[in-house]
Amino acid sequence: MAVGQPKAGYRRSVDLARFVAAFGIVWDHARAPYADIGYTALALFLLLTSFLAVGSFERSDGRRFWISRAQRIAVPWLVWCAFYRVVYEVVADAPFDVLRDPWTLLIGPSIHLWFLPFVMVALVTIPWISRFVDRPERLYLAAVALAIVAIPLGLLHAKLAPTAWFVNMGEFAQPLPQWFYSLPLFWFGALLACGKRMGMVWPVLAAALLVSAVLFSRAPEFASVQMVLVALIFEAVWRLNIAGRWPTWLAGFAFGIYLLHPACMLLAYKLFGPDVDRSFAALFTFAVSWALTAALQRIPGINRYI
Repeated sequence: MAVGQPKAGYRRSVDLARFVAAFGIVWDHARAPYADIGYTALALFLLLTSFLAVGSFERSDGRRFWISRAQRIAVPWLVWCAFYRVVYEVVADAPFDVLRDPWTLLIGPSIHLWFLPFVMVALVTIPWISRFVDRPERLYLAAVALAIVAIPLGLLHAKLAPTAWFVNMGEFAQPLPQWFYSLPLFWFGALLACGKRMGMVWPVLAAALLVSAVLFSRAPEFASVQMVLVALIFEAVWRLNIAGRWPTWLAGFAFGIYLLHPACMLLAYKLFGPDVDRSFAALFTFAVSWALTAALQRIPGINRYI
């Protein structure tokens, strides 16, 4: 695919981070060693999605922003729902049944597709955030609001919120746990973009530190520290100066790899059996997903969905 010149203030390293995050998600879903890196990969994916969405909105006239996002997310979601419906009708013992479980309307036939409806809904907040956070005092308020929202949602994700009397603290139906985890990270990325625009990110980073510290104090596990961890990773990525267009070329495959990897993982287990080494399964799945994405991107009419 063609790769043009970067926009003002753009970082090729951000593109590389998108590709690396896609690999981390595949590694996690294969349950390879140290699969918990998938938390960080997903957190980075969420941060980058909202961070780039703010820039896209601010370069658009508003209307084009929604049209482009509908084309990029909503339509592919429907197409890939149809694809995975066929796949799982063939291979699953209990095929997708929307009438039996209404929550599947926010997912689709394959659990990894939850990400697309989530982003479609969360993107509604991008114009509000971008327009509201237009000066330092509003950035302070937004950072405080982020902490106020992120802490209870993080505790709900960890099932540790004793004061959340309005929520059934039993097993949450999917995709609610994913949404509890993801929404604060998505908003964090949007606020980070606003802070970068103003040249002042420390209030947002302070909020990330506070959120992670509180969550870790209640739930001392790797998932609890993702906001501050991904903040540090992003700041390191932002300062990395990469020459050449190859990171942007790689980033063009990230979305397709994410969409295709469950089907390619089924292929890995079919070829090598259920006891296949998980590291090998992850590498095989990633390579095949990448190759298929590259092939499908060359097919007119299909390339718009991947």
